[in-house]
Amino acid sequence: MPEAVHAQQPEITVALADPKRGPLSPQDASFKAKSISRALRRAANKSRAPTSVIAGGGGFQARRGDRAFRLGVLASFAAFVIAPFLVASIYWGLIASKQYVTETKFALRAGEASSLDLLSGGAMGSQASQQMQDAQVLVNFIRSRSMVEALDRKVGLRAMFSRSGVDYFSSFDPEDSVEELEKYWKRRVDASLDMMSGIISVSVRAFTPRDSLAIAQNVTDLSERLVNELSTRSRRDALAQARTELTRAEEQLKNATGSMRDARNTEGVLDAPAAAEAINKLVTTLRLELAATQEDLALHSDSATSDSPQARLLTARVQSLKSQIDEYSTQIAGGGERGQGSLAQRAGVLSMHQIELDLARQRYALAASMFENARVDLETQRAYLVSFLRPTLAEKSLYPRRWIEWAIIVAPATIGWLALVAVAFLVRDHMAK
Repeated sequence: MPEAVHAQQPEITVALADPKRGPLSPQDASFKAKSISRALRRAANKSRAPTSVIAGGGGFQARRGDRAFRLGVLASFAAFVIAPFLVASIYWGLIASKQYVTETKFALRAGEASSLDLLSGGAMGSQASQQMQDAQVLVNFIRSRSMVEALDRKVGLRAMFSRSGVDYFSSFDPEDSVEELEKYWKRRVDASLDMMSGIISVSVRAFTPRDSLAIAQNVTDLSERLVNELSTRSRRDALAQARTELTRAEEQLKNATGSMRDARNTEGVLDAPAAAEAINKLVTTLRLELAATQEDLALHSDSATSDSPQARLLTARVQSLKSQIDEYSTQIAGGGERGQGSLAQRAGVLSMHQIELDLARQRYALAASMFENARVDLETQRAYLVSFLRPTLAEKSLYPRRWIEWAIIVAPATIGWLALVAVAFLVRDHMAK
């Protein structure tokens, strides 16, 4: 059975009347009564006044184990409040290394649209959507492993984050892996995108002002390079495809030209229509000469001298002209001598090769035009990285925020200790025997 708890009864000392002196006068009796009343009130107030919380009660007699309980409360106060207070004060006040911040802000701006983009519907909307997507890609790239590796190659990121004089908890171990460096980098850089304006804000922290400035400048340069790659990759592929088509068309044109040359050598005619036209002119001339010769022969046939040498000469001339006319006519259209085809047949063969040559020329001209358009499109920059807040050299360290960091450690420790003590008192009051 638990022991009954009794209130402490204070001692009341009142001077009573001395019987040897006789009865008290009314004044003395009144004075004695007031003295007794004041003494009773002081005793009542003293009995109602609570004792120390740590002592274990409010006006109750001490319980068993109060000394151990008080020692436990004091020990927990030292462990949960005093120790964190001292550690946080020493570290954030004396040991924590200064960190300098360099900030830069930039935005993506689209260049002038090409004529093909203007002709296609929805060009402006697609450009705005592509620009916002590129901005999101850029923010992720700044915090990515690719950025870490590129910065490590250019400025020596490991060496900057592991300088001598930097405290142990803030510095980076240069022997750690690139994955650990990526995690450390994400704690030292802050990249954000404003979805309304499209502005990208980047803040870089380092242990010297020059290091933070160098890192921020290289972040801007690498971001601009990525923007150029994003805007030119598809156009570079288009240029490569156009170059392949131009090479193929050029090869086809060479083959068609060689086939045409071989056909002309085989047929023995450079230009069949021109040759036929020349032969037609020659045949026309021969026919006119034949008509004149036949007219002269007719005049001699009517005379008495039809068997004269001049008549026989004219007759031979007529026969020669007819033979020449037949021969030239046969060369234009008809069976040729020595198994050779006529100009009409040769012209048919050459025409097929000429058609192939003309098609090859057209394909080459179209491929050359496409290649030139792709080259001009590639050289025209479509996206720009506009930096309106350039990195500058920091003059004052903004990190660590010593009071904030100190309060983050001390305040939760104090609140936690108070909660723990409150729970301990509740348990003590309900479990004490």
